[in-house]
Amino acid sequence: MEQSTFKPNDGFCALCGAILPIARRAPCTMKCNVCLVDFQVNPINDKVISAEERVYERTVAETLETGTGDADGTEVEHVCPKCSHGLATYTTRQTRSADEGQTVFYTCMKCKHKCIEYS
Repeated sequence: MEQSTFKPNDGFCALCGAILPIARRAPCTMKCNVCLVDFQVNPINDKVISAEERVYERTVAETLETGTGDADGTEVEHVCPKCSHGLATYTTRQTRSADEGQTVFYTCMKCKHKCIEYS
């Protein structure tokens, strides 16, 4: 039999500590998505479980249109691809998933051209 490493707690696997999936009905048997151990889900009457998902989608074009003006952001050395001016302001946004780098939006201080760098 496998030894428990973590203190038993509703919602977490006692073996590996991972968050357990929410059972749609009880009683039932479910499997931890990480260590694949089976666990028994008993009915609970004293807790309310709810889930909410909010999705905020914004296109890169919308981000550029509503981007900050030239007075906002930090001034950096960045060569504009349109006019070759060497200074721009920049802002960053998380436009992709959290495990990927931020998107950097540069605004040329001379011609106001906006360009994007995915980091």
